[in-house]
Formats: sequence, C-alpha cells, structure tokens
Amino acid sequence: MKGASKSRYPLNLHSEVKDQAESEAKKNRRSLNAELGLLIEEGLRWREHQSKQASA
Repeated sequence: MKGASKSRYPLNLHSEVKDQAESEAKKNRRSLNAELGLLIEEGLRWREHQSKQASA
C-alpha cells in the first residue's frame, strides 16, 4: 500500500493489546502507529488468503 493516501482514524484498544503492539513495535524498531498499520494490512491479507482457500 505504498503511496496510498492515509486517513486518520481514532482507535480504542484494550490495554493488553496496546501493550503487546508496543512491544512488537519496539522489537521491530517501528512506531506504534506503523506497527498497527502493518498488523492490520497483514491481517487483511491473511483473511483474503483464507477466503480464497475456503472457496477453492
């Protein structure tokens, strides 16, 4: 999704999820925002892949 325009979205997370995402962000040397964006993109790709496998 490089080059795609970005839009702001307020997000409420359970503290446990935020803590885990912050830990991953630190480990991967990313900001929390960048880590969350990547996790969402990966999750969407995974769902799309699973959907294609289920319909095959």
